Amino acid sequence: MKVLKAARDKISILLLVSAVTVALVMMVANHLMLDQISQEAVRQANRQQESSMMAFWEQMNRRGRNFHIENGKMILGDYYVLNDDNEIPDKIFCITGSRATIFMGDTRIATNVLRKDGSRAIGTRLTGPAYDAIFKEGIRYRGEADILGAPYFTAYDPIRDMNGKVIGALFVGVKQSEYLARYDRINLKIGLINWALAAVFVLCAVILGLDRKRSESEIKKQLHFQQLLLDTIPSPIFSKDARGRYNLCNKAFQTYVGLSREQLLGRSVFDLWDRELAQKYHDMDQEIMQTPGTQIYESQVRYADGSVRDVIFHKAAVRDEDGVPGGLVGVILDITERKTVERESRRIEAQKHHSRMIESLMIQLNHDLNTPLTPLFALMPLIRSKVTDPGVERMLEICQQCINQIQGLAGKALDLVRISASQPRLIPVSLYAAADSALTDMSASLAQRSVICCNAIDPELQVLGSAEQLTLLFRNLLSNAARYAAQNGKVVVSAVRKGEEVEVSVQDDGIGLNQEQLARVFDEFYKADAARHDLNTQGLGLAICRRIVANHGGKLWATSAGADSGTTMFFTLKQAGHQEPPAAADETVEASYQI
Repeated sequence: MKVLKAARDKISILLLVSAVTVALVMMVANHLMLDQISQEAVRQANRQQESSMMAFWEQMNRRGRNFHIENGKMILGDYYVLNDDNEIPDKIFCITGSRATIFMGDTRIATNVLRKDGSRAIGTRLTGPAYDAIFKEGIRYRGEADILGAPYFTAYDPIRDMNGKVIGALFVGVKQSEYLARYDRINLKIGLINWALAAVFVLCAVILGLDRKRSESEIKKQLHFQQLLLDTIPSPIFSKDARGRYNLCNKAFQTYVGLSREQLLGRSVFDLWDRELAQKYHDMDQEIMQTPGTQIYESQVRYADGSVRDVIFHKAAVRDEDGVPGGLVGVILDITERKTVERESRRIEAQKHHSRMIESLMIQLNHDLNTPLTPLFALMPLIRSKVTDPGVERMLEICQQCINQIQGLAGKALDLVRISASQPRLIPVSLYAAADSALTDMSASLAQRSVICCNAIDPELQVLGSAEQLTLLFRNLLSNAARYAAQNGKVVVSAVRKGEEVEVSVQDDGIGLNQEQLARVFDEFYKADAARHDLNTQGLGLAICRRIVANHGGKLWATSAGADSGTTMFFTLKQAGHQEPPAAADETVEASYQI
């Protein structure tokens, strides 16, 4: 009995030592895992700031590309004043969760960084290493920075004027305390779970030393808990013994293969799948057994439900203290959604690159065309003033028309590319003001043919749109009406509310259009003149109108009763602040173009 008791005591001591060892290993592993989580949190924060900075520049580029300081204000493009305009920083916060700031020099002029009293930190200055990087070295800054007494993960980019001089900076960042709070909670929970598991191991060891049956029962409970823990993990997890037979799996793995735990445990890949696929799995398992480390690779697998999924396999061999492999463990991570997002992101980026390339090409082409045209505009009137021969005068007039045509074509093509490159930001806009601005620009063209234009739009009517694009839309429609309206004729611009939409019309009393012309009038480079002799039009004005209306989510069409009966151009826009259901469409429209 004494020998038996001594043996039992020895077994209890060994079990206790083993349990303490396991607990220590778990604590070390937990410490390493928490350290990796912390490092990953910092990397995620830095990646978030890069993404936020890209979004910030994209929002700025939508409003213009030329930064300059005028009368103590930072201007973007021709007129967009950035001082005290917190709309863009607030939008970045809504999109990415990062705080954002626009600096003029080293002073904040627009921001959603808050002081302790909750007010925006307008007027505070940039200091520290970010200031040195931006204004002394002229480079961007990435890293940690102290902002108003709080540590942030930050990204700063310099703002340069057309001469390359640094005149300000863009900032995005997130408080370290806010960003790392969720990771601290995870660390606390994991630490608590780790201590709880360690306590369970020690308790089990003590119980095993006192009562073998009770200890066996506790071990079974623990194994049940571990299995339950594995079953709650959504990724498929499995393990195999040294002979390649499954000895553990979770519910996600059972769903993946379409077999129950009873059908899996104790069987090898050769018992479950066809010979070719099983041999492939077996060869990879043997490679893991023979090579230390973790095997990670991407693959496509067909789940039991028939769907093909993109996955990453993580596998590692289980070895004893002598390094002899006793089996392997594996985890399958489904990355189908991530791959889909990556492909979509690449597709969108390719489209953006193509748009930027086309826009850059058209800007350069417009510049290259205008360079030789400028002296021609100056010299042609001088040459014509010295010519008395009517024939030569007529030829010079044709040359002048050709010059005008080339310049107009370059400008219209550039307008079309810019409008097609990106979607405008739609805000409440006065439709009357947009039409009136275009009417002012076109007054000289209308007066040449003694055409009267009446703006019958309600001055109180507002639509969702871009004021710049809507003015260009009216300018092109009025230009078309002025060209084809009757001599001493009349053009009427009007708008009516139809539910949540506004239907706008531009009506002239000119030459009219036939059915074939109505069907093609919005095509690029189309001219109603079949011989295309009209050098005063480029055939792009109505195509630009079509693109603008498309950008606003509306539709554009034309109606005409025929030759010498005039033409009416219709388009629809969304009414600002209106929530009523849209009214039924007019069924008497003769020809329409759906955008």
